[in-house]
Amino acid sequence: MRVGEFTRLRVEDIDFSERFIRIPPENSKTGEGRTIFVPQEVLSDIRAYLKLEKTKKDRIFDVTTRRIQQLIKKYSVRAGVQATPHTLRHTHIVHSLLNKVPITAVQKQVGHRRLTTTQVYSDLAPEQVREAYEKVRSI
Repeated sequence: MRVGEFTRLRVEDIDFSERFIRIPPENSKTGEGRTIFVPQEVLSDIRAYLKLEKTKKDRIFDVTTRRIQQLIKKYSVRAGVQATPHTLRHTHIVHSLLNKVPITAVQKQVGHRRLTTTQVYSDLAPEQVREAYEKVRSI
């Protein structure tokens, strides 16, 4: 999910039993709504957070896009890595493709209008090419 979509997330957008989050058109960058799959562990964390916060606000998280950027920068520096919300999104896409999630499912999950946008992420890094060839040679 994009940072702006995350900051506008509401409890009613989450289907805990079916494990989906609905992103309404007005909250998406493209102006098109979509439904994304969410792992059970993430939903459990959201439930725990909601119990702790007992929020009555419209949005689940009272945070701005800028604040999320600041937090990711802060903790990535502590971890000794470079990260932004977009690099985390990019990493999710690349790992999903490497784990053989169908590209059309990834496209739908991340909200790309065109498949070619998602295909850009399928270009392998030189290290991945080397690893793939080394695997074949060892068989």
